[in-house]
Amino acid sequence: MAANEAVTESDHLKSLIISTAQELWEDKDALGKFLNVVRRSEGFVKFADTLAQSEVRPAKPTFYGVKSTEFQD
Repeated sequence: MAANEAVTESDHLKSLIISTAQELWEDKDALGKFLNVVRRSEGFVKFADTLAQSEVRPAKPTFYGVKSTEFQD
């Protein structure tokens, strides 16, 4: 990432959500509860629904164009 590219608060949140979903993927009950909390956040309902409907573990956040990498391994 270039030094002049600003990482938005939204990117930080998306990175955290995707990384958490990756970690909770095998525990569908915990993942469902987490995504229900995410749905309460304005602007993230569709994002949470997309993750909930996915049949495969989410890729790293950068795969989705998220610039924040602070929560990635």
